[in-house]
Amino acid sequence: MTQQIKWGYAVNQWKAGFTSFARLEEIERALKVTAACGFSAVELNAGSGRWDPIGRPENIDINFGSPEHFRLKLRDWGITRVASTFFDSTLMSFEELHFGLSSTEPADHARIVAQAKIHAAMLAQLGGELLVVRPFPSFWKEGALNAERMAAAADCWNQVSAMAAALGLKTVLHIDALSALRTADEIEQLLALCDADNVGLAFDTAELTIAGHDVVALYRRFHQRVLHFHFKDALAIDTLGEYQLPNAERALIAAGGEREIPRWFGEMGTGLVDFPALLAAMRELGYAGWIIVESDKGPEPIATGMMLNSWYKQNVLDRHVR
Repeated sequence: MTQQIKWGYAVNQWKAGFTSFARLEEIERALKVTAACGFSAVELNAGSGRWDPIGRPENIDINFGSPEHFRLKLRDWGITRVASTFFDSTLMSFEELHFGLSSTEPADHARIVAQAKIHAAMLAQLGGELLVVRPFPSFWKEGALNAERMAAAADCWNQVSAMAAALGLKTVLHIDALSALRTADEIEQLLALCDADNVGLAFDTAELTIAGHDVVALYRRFHQRVLHFHFKDALAIDTLGEYQLPNAERALIAAGGEREIPRWFGEMGTGLVDFPALLAAMRELGYAGWIIVESDKGPEPIATGMMLNSWYKQNVLDRHVR
């Protein structure tokens, strides 16, 4: 049987907020552009606030009537699938009345599971497959992990995955460039503590490259647990260890750190990630699942990054990697 790789695009590039991607006509235009670029599936972003019309189930009910009506509207715009939802419990939630929850704090676990269930239930209603979660806070907040905190986090995500599995979903752990989890050995320790039937890895090519990993070698090591991919390029590596800086999200990612890196993330084929080699390894090792392309923190106009990624997929990956 031929292994099937499915492609989609993340909506996070449209930067939902007070001044953008908050009106229904903006969402319609964005998703029509997504379809026009050849991507008929999307990954949603679990959001907070009324200005994120597709980031929460109650907002979808208000703006579209129901998840089923939202699916129908997506089809009208050329989007035939919702593949996944990205959920970050460390972010503030107006609705859940917190400033961020941590998987390493057992006292937060029940609230994380309850909040994750809100988004997982909506994802299941939309026909999605994967709940993508951020497993740890940033290093500058959490510090280096020890066995106790690693075990606490694994327990949290095992609880989330059991909830998601009951809804027909898999849970995948998305490790980012600022994560408290830093090494391949730590990834192995975490996976050993997590339910192999329901918990896997979401493999983000740019985030892992910025953190100093060789993504092809890392994928070969953990391919049996990789259930999901985010494809975007990395334009630099954090060689100075500035993930440790206070407020690294701003100091490093936004401001560029000591080297004043103007952009950490780029369109496929513009940076350090060897996508043909990675995709060849994925095909060799029988990967069958989603690749979600991202234009995270790209320049204006936002649609340009999507078009460039579409060109690279069609003219490089589709043609030269079989």
